[in-house]
Amino acid sequence: MLVAALKKFGVTSVAVEQGGVFDSALHQAMGQVESDLPANCIVAVFQKGYMLNDRLLRPSMVMVSKGNA
Repeated sequence: MLVAALKKFGVTSVAVEQGGVFDSALHQAMGQVESDLPANCIVAVFQKGYMLNDRLLRPSMVMVSKGNA
């Protein structure tokens, strides 16, 4: 019921997926780790972000890859 009420008023979650490209306008980097993924790719998601009518309410907290060592 809560999710339906939030959608009714225009609150949506920010699309975040592992391996996706880091966007500083939508994501907050909590740190960088070495990974097999290319640089600036999302390795882990700690917290989902939300938007209200195309305005950012809370950024997604993510871990970002440095690239190969």
